[in-house]
Amino acid sequence: MAMIAMALPILPGKKEEWQKFLDQGFNGPGRAETVRVRDEVGVHERSFLQETPGGDFVIITLEGRDPLASWAKMMESMPEEMKQKAAEFHGMDLKAPPPPMPKLVFDSWE
Repeated sequence: MAMIAMALPILPGKKEEWQKFLDQGFNGPGRAETVRVRDEVGVHERSFLQETPGGDFVIITLEGRDPLASWAKMMESMPEEMKQKAAEFHGMDLKAPPPPMPKLVFDSWE
């Protein structure tokens, strides 16, 4: 299994609203749909909240045969409401070219 991890900032003042959105969607009534989409594109997702003095981040890990391709499929099929929330919470413009993907710099199992 291949894996990627990425850190997305949670914009200042947006953490509580982001957490509520997560609780109502990903961890609430929308969980089954979220899991279905991940299964459909062949990836297992884990998300972590990282609180730091410099700001808060969501750290996302994607595991699967080709997590980069799975990420691209998820971004392409993302509903407009989710795209708006990504912009609101993380400052992401999903209509712009994607930023460079994370690069593995250390793996203790290798």
